Amino acid sequence: MRDRAAKRMGRRELITRTSAAAVSGAAVLGAAEGTRAAAADRRGASGGRPRSRPNILLIYTDDLGYGDFSCYGSTGIRTPRIDRLAREGVRFTDAYAGAVVCTPSRAALLTGRVGPRAGLPRVLFPEDENGLSDDERIIPEYLKSAGYATTCIGKWHLGAKPEHNPTRHGFDHFFGALYSNDMTPFELWRDEEVVESVVDQSTLTRRYTEEAVAAMDRSGDQPFFIYVAESMPHIPLHVEPRFEGASDAGLYGDVIQSLDHYVGVLLDALRERGLEEDTLVILTSDNGPWFEGSSGGLRGRKIYTYEGGLRVPCIARWPGVTPAGKVSELPVSVLDLLPTFCAYAGITPDPGVTLDGCDIRSVLEGADTAEHTPIYYFDDLGRTLDAVRDGRWKLHVRRHIENPDDPDRDQRELPELYDLERDPTESYNVSESHPAVVRRLRRLIEEFESDVKAELAKAG
Repeated sequence: MRDRAAKRMGRRELITRTSAAAVSGAAVLGAAEGTRAAAADRRGASGGRPRSRPNILLIYTDDLGYGDFSCYGSTGIRTPRIDRLAREGVRFTDAYAGAVVCTPSRAALLTGRVGPRAGLPRVLFPEDENGLSDDERIIPEYLKSAGYATTCIGKWHLGAKPEHNPTRHGFDHFFGALYSNDMTPFELWRDEEVVESVVDQSTLTRRYTEEAVAAMDRSGDQPFFIYVAESMPHIPLHVEPRFEGASDAGLYGDVIQSLDHYVGVLLDALRERGLEEDTLVILTSDNGPWFEGSSGGLRGRKIYTYEGGLRVPCIARWPGVTPAGKVSELPVSVLDLLPTFCAYAGITPDPGVTLDGCDIRSVLEGADTAEHTPIYYFDDLGRTLDAVRDGRWKLHVRRHIENPDDPDRDQRELPELYDLERDPTESYNVSESHPAVVRRLRRLIEEFESDVKAELAKAG
């Protein structure tokens, strides 16, 4: 353990030195050229081409359903700004969160590793002692080494102890909550201090947006990584009075339309600052819908490893790089974001760390075909690997236990094999017709589960 900690400290010192050098270089450049470069200069020497290292604005909603945006089929909820984002970028039909519940999904997003591998297999609560380990290297740490200004806004949910704070893991600034809005005490933090103990949750979406705009301005000439982790539409639902009754889908719909409005505010802020062509915007969700919201006709919801629990909306836009109006049916995952962001930033992820995603730059830029690693679905507690998708095929070998008094009853009719190209609602089990596919996917599950367990045993 001591050797690994020393190795980890060495990596952190290298990140700090490299980041400091990059920031110092940016400061010198800023002194010579002014506190803010002209918009044409920020777009590159040609005045029309995006900068090679994009700003990154990542908007991560909480418990949003696959069918909750109008561009994904909603009729009772109107999302014109998000729909426009989709028209200007790539809309993914087969995008996946990192897990079926909050904490492991956020761990997967930021580490590029499935929650159990990252040591965060289940939802954390305020009293939990564990959280994001210093042994994990996350997106902002990598991007800082490339000179990025990094800001975390909104829901963290990767540990509530001082050592777990976002500012201890590569973020320059943090404003938000340490866990879900249904947990107590629900407080707002700025960096490492509580700034509000009684929170009006109806103001959160607006305030998170204001903080993100401030982070854009604070970055100066540095490229920025701004992670906006919305608290909504996780329950309890809250919305500003101006949005009450705005939708045809009750309070939940009003919340989504509020989110749409404030996504629009962020997009407007980019354009007004001449940053639109230099910024990769990604909007997605941490898992499927919970008590309300639409799974878009997919089977299951949050907690379940059927598609409704893990398949989420995902839109990416970088003008001049992502093709406008592209609808991609290629499978992608939030696990892909770390290697992809690193590639765009011109840095290489630590070769000694096992990543579970892949670089999807070609997909973001419009590729019609691309290889992707299998997508694995752990149960809501991270105890078992219940399903895998590889290409068109998805195999379930276990499922969420509905009746703990009779767990065997809930495991009947397994394994289940679905052809997601023909049957995205997972309605028809074709395992008996494709025994070779079942055997191959079962081996993938067994090998991946063994690999994760072996890494955890070695780390321990």
